[in-house]
Amino acid sequence: MIAAPTIHRRFFVPEVVQTSAMDCGPAALTSLLEGFRISASYGRLREACQTDVDGTSIDTLEDLAGKLGLNATQTMVPPEHLFLPEGGVLPAIVVVRQPNGMPHFIVVWRSVGGLLQVMDPGVGRRWMTPSSLREQLFMHGMPVSEAQFHALATSDAVVRVLRRRLSELGCTRELDAMLTRAATSASWRAIALLDAATRMVTDIVSSGSVRKGREAGGLLRSLIEGCEGVPPGEGPIPPPYWTGLPDGEEDVWLQGAVVVAVRARDVERKAPVSSTSAELTAVLQEAPARPLHELLRILRDDGALGPVALVVAIALAATFGIIEAILVRGLVEVAGDLGVVKERMAGLGAIVAFFLMMLLLELPIAHAIRRLGRHLDARLRIAFLSKLPRLADRYLSSRPTSDMAHRSHALSTLRGFPDLGAQLVRSALSLLATVGAIVWLHPASAPLAILAGGVAIAVPLASERVLSERDLRVRAHVGGLSGFYLDALLGLVPVRTHGAERAVRREHENLLVQWARAGRSLIEAALVADTVGALLGFALAALLLFCYVQRGGPVSGLLLFAYWVLKLPALGQSLAALVRAYPGIRNTALRLLEPLGALEEERVHGATATSSARGLELAFEGVSIVAGGHTILDGLDLRIAPGSDVAIVGSSGAGKSTLVGILLGWHRPVAGRVLVDGHPLDAARADTLRRECAWVDPAVQLWNRSLADNMLYGTSAGAMGAMPGALDAADLQGLLERLPDGMQTVLGEGGALMSGGEGQRVRFGRALLRRDARLVILDEPFRGLDREKRRTLLTRARAWWRGATILCVTHDVRETLDFGRVLVVEGGRVVEDGVPMALVQDPSSRYRMMLDAEKEVQRGFWSGGTWRRMTLRAGKLDEHDEGVVPIVRPTMTRPARLRART
Repeated sequence: MIAAPTIHRRFFVPEVVQTSAMDCGPAALTSLLEGFRISASYGRLREACQTDVDGTSIDTLEDLAGKLGLNATQTMVPPEHLFLPEGGVLPAIVVVRQPNGMPHFIVVWRSVGGLLQVMDPGVGRRWMTPSSLREQLFMHGMPVSEAQFHALATSDAVVRVLRRRLSELGCTRELDAMLTRAATSASWRAIALLDAATRMVTDIVSSGSVRKGREAGGLLRSLIEGCEGVPPGEGPIPPPYWTGLPDGEEDVWLQGAVVVAVRARDVERKAPVSSTSAELTAVLQEAPARPLHELLRILRDDGALGPVALVVAIALAATFGIIEAILVRGLVEVAGDLGVVKERMAGLGAIVAFFLMMLLLELPIAHAIRRLGRHLDARLRIAFLSKLPRLADRYLSSRPTSDMAHRSHALSTLRGFPDLGAQLVRSALSLLATVGAIVWLHPASAPLAILAGGVAIAVPLASERVLSERDLRVRAHVGGLSGFYLDALLGLVPVRTHGAERAVRREHENLLVQWARAGRSLIEAALVADTVGALLGFALAALLLFCYVQRGGPVSGLLLFAYWVLKLPALGQSLAALVRAYPGIRNTALRLLEPLGALEEERVHGATATSSARGLELAFEGVSIVAGGHTILDGLDLRIAPGSDVAIVGSSGAGKSTLVGILLGWHRPVAGRVLVDGHPLDAARADTLRRECAWVDPAVQLWNRSLADNMLYGTSAGAMGAMPGALDAADLQGLLERLPDGMQTVLGEGGALMSGGEGQRVRFGRALLRRDARLVILDEPFRGLDREKRRTLLTRARAWWRGATILCVTHDVRETLDFGRVLVVEGGRVVEDGVPMALVQDPSSRYRMMLDAEKEVQRGFWSGGTWRRMTLRAGKLDEHDEGVVPIVRPTMTRPARLRART
C-alpha cells in the first residue's frame, strides 16, 4: 500500500468550483496542488486536460500531478482505508458516483474528529461522515491473480487497518488469533473472509442491532464458521461486503475504491518536473488573478486625474457630514440668541448655502461615477471581443459555449464597480471622520472610539474571504444552470422525441438543489457576519455613552456625542453590506478576466515564404496526438505529394478527423513533427496555411445572417465575382429561387431555416469561393445528401480545385474508389495506404473488407424483405413494392414547418 503522506499542506483544502460538468478533474487537481502550496491556474489546467473529449481520466490526473510536482500514485483500496489513518491514503483524489450514476472526482483532504474534510468541485468544501462518503464511492472491479490478491490482502497496511476495525468492534480477545490465522493462511479466502465478515458486523453494530464486545465477537465467529467451505459471495455474507470474489479458476475479482493518493513533493525538489507542454508551463507560471488591480488599471487608462479627483471629492463629502452635524448642533444652541429677523434669516441662509454647496459637490461625484462605469464597461467589451479571435481553439474547446456566453452577458454588472467603490470609500472615510470627531469632542473616549471604528471595519474585512468563496460557488452553479438551459433548448426536439422529459427534470432538480444550497450557505454566512458586527458595534456604542457620562463629559455635547456614537454601528452595517456586494463584482470580474489573460494563438503574418506550386506537400514524421488522456494518433508516418487527392477512411473514432485537424491547428503533436512544403508547421506556417486552405465540415458555423453574408464569411474582397459559379457548383440555385428574399434571406440560427442537406451545400459553397486554395480538407462534406448528389458534388469539388492537395475524410468507402490514393486509419494508425483499386484486388485488405461490409449493409437495406423501399420527391412519397399504390402527400410549406417546429 502507500506510505503515510508528508504533512506540508494547508489545514483547510482550497476551494475550487468547477465551471462545467466535464471539468471536475482539473478542479480537484487544482485544489490538491494549492493545498500543497503549489500555485496552479485552474483555467490553464483545464486546457492541459482537454476536458471536451470525454472528461478527464484518472490516468491523466495521476500523470499531471506527477509532472506538476506531486508524488501521486493511482491505486484501488478498500473503502475503510479512506477513513482510518492506518490506511495512509489521504489526501487523495477519489472517484465517487453521482446520483445520475456518472463518475465524479472529489478531494478527500483529511480526517478530523471522525469527519472527513472533502472538496467537491460541484459544491465546494464540506465535511462528511465516513458512512455518507462510503455510500457515494465508485467501487471498481478488476481481475487479479490469487497470488497478487493474497500479497495485497496480507500487506502491512491492510493488516493494520483490519486490526483497527476489529478493535473498534471490541473483539480484543480473539483479535490476534484471528488475524494471525487469516494472514498466515496459504489461501486468499481466509483473509478475504475475515475482511468481509468484519465489514458486515460493523454495519450491523452501526444499526444498533448488535452491541460491541462479546455480541459482536460472537456474531463474527458465527459468520466465519458459516462461510467456511462455501464459495465467497454464496454464504451468509452478501457479495457487496467482499473485496475479493472468485473470477474463474485462477483469478480473483478485486473490488475497491479508485483513488490517486498524493503526498507533498520532495523537500530537495525546488520546482516541479519540467515539461515541454506550453499548457503545463502556464499552469505553474501564470500569476494569481487580481481582479481588483486589473479593474483599477483599466480605470486609470483614461488618466489618473479623474479617479484621484473623485476620491478627493468623496473625502470632502464625508467631512461635510461631520460639519453638518456640528452646524446643526450650533444652530440649536444659538437659536434662542437670534432675536432679530435679519439675524435669523442670515443663519438660515448660511444653512441653505451649506446644503447647496453639498448638493453641488454630490452632482459632479454622481456624474463622474456614471462616466467611469460606462468607460469600464466599454473597455471590457472591446477587450473581450478583441481577445476572442486570438484565443486558441484548444482554449475554446475546453469550455462550454454557454459558459463563455454567460461571461460576456455578465459584463453589464461591472458597470456598477465604480459606484460600489465610491460608496465603499465614502463609508470608510465617514467612519474614520466620525471616530475623529468623537475623539475631538471627548478625548478620554479615544481608545474605545478607535476600537469601535476598528471593529466596524475588521468584521466586514474578516468575512470578505468567506463570502467571496460562497458567492463564487453560487455563480458557478448559476453558470451550470445557464449551460443546462442552453443545452435543453438546443436538444428540445430530441428530448421530446425520446420521451426524456423526466431525466431532464431530474437533472434540473439536482442542479437547482445544489444552487439553492450554495445560496443558503451564502445568506447564512452574511447573516452571521451582520449579526456579529451589529452586536459588537452596539455594545461598544453603549460602552462609549456610559464612559462619557461616567467621566463627566459636558452636557452640551451629549446629544452630539450620542449621535456620532450611534452612527458608528450604522456605518459598520453599511460597510458590511458594501463588502458583501464586492464578492459578486470580484467574481464576475474574475470570470471575465480569465479569458482576457489566456494564452493567445501565435500569429506571425508573412514570416514563411510559400511555394509557387499549386498543391501543398505534407509530411507527418512520428506524429502522436493525445487529448483528454487518450492517444488519438500514435506514431503517424505519412507523406502526401503536392496536388494529390487522398481519401481517408476508417471506423468512427479511428482518428481521421484528428489527422486533418492537425493541419488546421486543432491539435498539437506531443511527439514528432509536421512538415508543409518542407517547412515545420509552426505558428507562422499554420497561420499562412489557414489562409491557403478550404475547409468543408458539418461543424462549420452557419450564422443567423443572410445567405450572402454566410457565403462571403471569411473570404477575400474579390469573392463576390465568383459567387454565381460557386452557387452553380454547390447546386444552390434551386434553394436561391425558393428563398423569399433571395441572397438577402436570413438563414436562422445555425441554418435552422434550411434542411441539413441545404445547410451543407451552403458550407460547400462558402469553401468554393476560395478557388485558389492550395489545401482542401473535406471532412464528411456532404452529410445529409443522397448518394448520387454526394458523388456529383465530390466530382465537382475535385474538378474545381484541380491541382490543389485534397484530403477527403468519409465513411462512404465506395465513393473513394476513383481517388488516386486511400488511407485506412484504425486505432490512431494508418494500417493501409495505397491505390484503391489495387487494395480491392487484395482479399486480405482491410479496405476491401470495409467495401464489402458497406455493400452488404446496402444490400440488406434495399434488397431484404424486411424493409420497404420508398422515395420522396417534390413532396410525393412513392413506394416501389409491386402491387402497392404509391402514397402521395401534399407538400407542407416551409413556413408551416417552421411554425410547427417552433
